[in-house]
Amino acid sequence: MSSGEEVEVSPVIRGDKVVKLVVAGVEWPLKAEVPVQELLKLMDAIKLLARYVDLARVSLPEAPSGQPGLASLEPWTEEELKAFLEERTEEQKTFLRLLAERGVVSREEVVEAMRRELGRPDYGGRDLAGVVAGINRRAHTLGKELLFTIERRRVGGRLVGIYKVDPRYRELLAKLLG
Repeated sequence: MSSGEEVEVSPVIRGDKVVKLVVAGVEWPLKAEVPVQELLKLMDAIKLLARYVDLARVSLPEAPSGQPGLASLEPWTEEELKAFLEERTEEQKTFLRLLAERGVVSREEVVEAMRRELGRPDYGGRDLAGVVAGINRRAHTLGKELLFTIERRRVGGRLVGIYKVDPRYRELLAKLLG
């Protein structure tokens, strides 16, 4: 963006169509598959929107009836969190452990730490967006509170993504992932 702002956008492309779009860690429901040749226009539109709308604070949509909505999310018990963590990928566990250890961490710091911890010098923002979306989507499906928040802060004239672990779960995550 010309203003120096960044927004994480992760498209999933099958063939010549975008079939899934994750923006700022939240999956956006598509009305229709997006032709790949339209992706650049769509990205520009998202960047323009992000200039005026704090996308990190846009909440997940209410769930269809029969599934938990945001207002009905339940806290985690130790047993539930342990079972949840056992289902997670190594990348997801590494991300949550980093958050538990540090409490608050910038997107750049997370990406660098993930590169080191996973031994993947190619690890990038899109990989991280997928990890974040996967964790939050599963927690929401289970009707549980999110384990961390994402906010955007202006630091030195640029917008920086900040991940903050929920303080109620920090010690328990550290214990279960340590």
